[in-house]
Parts: sequence; structure tokens; C-alpha cells
Amino acid sequence: MKVKIFSSNEPMKQTKTEDGKQPNQQLFEDEINAWLKEQPGIEVIRIEQSASGGSLNNSLWMISIWYEEVAS
Repeated sequence: MKVKIFSSNEPMKQTKTEDGKQPNQQLFEDEINAWLKEQPGIEVIRIEQSASGGSLNNSLWMISIWYEEVAS
């Protein structure tokens, strides 16, 4: 089994992009979906999410995708 970990700092903030501003959580979602699309030979076993931070620290979101490579 393998794992791919994604993280996003301050996911509720806006980020400047070529198209204007987008919420970091949308960019985070886009990054995960792009990676999944590029991995047609995997079977996702489990997805876990965690978050940290709060009033004293910047927030951090983490997503781990546990998967196995499927023989073609």
C-alpha cells in the first residue's frame, strides 16, 4: 500500500490566480483531483483528513490518500 499526502496552509484565504482570486480550498481540491486523474492505475483504499491551527496559528489541512497500484 502507498500513500499520497496533500496539505494546504490557510485554506479559507483567497489566493491570486491568473483568473482573479480563488479560495485556497478550491485550489486544494483542484490539486487533489488533478493527481487522481493522472493515476488511472490505482485503487483508492482509504482517504483521511486532518486539520490543525486555529486562533493562534494559521490553519493547515492535510488529506492522505491510501492506495494500491492495480495491475493492468
